[in-house]
Amino acid sequence: MRLALRITVCVLLALGLISFASGCGTLSLQIEEPGDVSRYRTWDFVQPVRGAIHAPSLVSVDLEPAVAKQVEIGLSDRGFRRTPNDPDLLVYFQLVVRKQLVEQNVTGAIQHLPSLHNAPSYDVQATRTELKRYEIAELLVLMIDSKKRHVVWRGRLNERYLDEFTPHLGEAVSQLLAHVPPPRPSTNGRTVIVKDEARHFPFP
Repeated sequence: MRLALRITVCVLLALGLISFASGCGTLSLQIEEPGDVSRYRTWDFVQPVRGAIHAPSLVSVDLEPAVAKQVEIGLSDRGFRRTPNDPDLLVYFQLVVRKQLVEQNVTGAIQHLPSLHNAPSYDVQATRTELKRYEIAELLVLMIDSKKRHVVWRGRLNERYLDEFTPHLGEAVSQLLAHVPPPRPSTNGRTVIVKDEARHFPFP
């Protein structure tokens, strides 16, 4: 089973469905694979790798469990239940964080300067250059049908944060997962499964 899940991640990488490409640097939220997730109820992370972190300037070891925790909170808030026993969905995440320096011209307020002599007073306005430090974060979440091994939901969030991204981690995950449709009510205690035409992966 672990080998099959490892193959899942490898296939995702090979098909270009996940990558470490840099984001656009401005706020952008895209639901690239809006499948009918509402027909599922349970989930678990892809094992043995729940997700990937690419953040050279940060402590990636600490970020991975933090992202995993926020994903679990977000899916629980949406009504999904995590279980290691035959889950309906497998979830994989990817986070890329990079630094950005932006040079900005800042013009101050007009100042009224009185003259020291008989000449009239005058107004001055100065412009100075400032460096703004940002961190650009790209968060990707994949939800995979555990039986058919195809992606049923994929969302991506790009956003630029002043100074640091980490204080906004929970907000970013919540903002993205808020677009996941919650499970629909079951019928007679059983979940209604609706056939869809989602793209399949070429598993042997």
